[in-house]
Amino acid sequence: MGDIVLKVLGTAQDGGYPQPGCDCPNCQKALNNNASKRFPASLGVLDIENKKSYIIDTTPYLPEQLNILNKTAQKYNFPKDHLEGVLITHAHMGHYPGLMYFGKEAINSKKLSVHTSKSLKKFLITNQPWKQLVDNGNIQINIFDFEKTISLSTDLKVIPIEIPHRQEFSDTSAFVIKGRHKSAFYLPDIDSWVEFNNKFNEISEKTDFLILDGTFYSKEELMKFRGRKVEDVPHPTIKDTFRKFENGFLKRNNSKVYFTHFNHTNPVLRTAFKNKIAKKEVNFLDEGKLFNL
Repeated sequence: MGDIVLKVLGTAQDGGYPQPGCDCPNCQKALNNNASKRFPASLGVLDIENKKSYIIDTTPYLPEQLNILNKTAQKYNFPKDHLEGVLITHAHMGHYPGLMYFGKEAINSKKLSVHTSKSLKKFLITNQPWKQLVDNGNIQINIFDFEKTISLSTDLKVIPIEIPHRQEFSDTSAFVIKGRHKSAFYLPDIDSWVEFNNKFNEISEKTDFLILDGTFYSKEELMKFRGRKVEDVPHPTIKDTFRKFENGFLKRNNSKVYFTHFNHTNPVLRTAFKNKIAKKEVNFLDEGKLFNL
């Protein structure tokens, strides 16, 4: 077993699955099947030796996801107050609002470490209710620099990587997570591979697991079910990423690929479709999966 364990806490796009107020076929099936439901994309990181844990992205479903992390931590005999910090990729709806649960109305945490970019910190400290969390001492925001290692412990290192993604409120980060034995690259959101392929290929050369943006399977699905153009919410489709792996534009090297951040319209949420397009070299991330680093 690795000294660092990643626990998948969520694999859906920001609105979760089923998405509120949606009557698309995917959501209607999930409404009647609890086993199909998924939380917005999030990772738990457990430092086994030091008995500390971290969460990457605090979604609006933080209470449920924190319960999952707590149950996993109990299996490793972590103390009750094991949550040491949070890392946030960016300021879109599914990735940071869970911070509110650390306020005095709920958990009332004491200077919980929240690691963000400089622009995301500025967003949080100039807008309520996030500013109140800082003023009340519930959270303490630590700015990271892109490409600079965050040493969370002897066994756990995290490197923020700047990502081309819509910047309405802040820039966007992905994270290389390094344990003693293996490493993972967590990239739930990106606009396009075009601007990032060289950096991606560099990272994949020395990374064991690539956990990538799989928001849409094809460009047609959003228009079909919601009457919206995928260009309005740019993400590379899974089909496009497949092709880029096959033609060498993106290099997996020896890494294993997992897709995450599935939009509710994505047909890979249906088991039969997922099995039909399964490829040996890529996987579709399941909630609860563990990665040993």
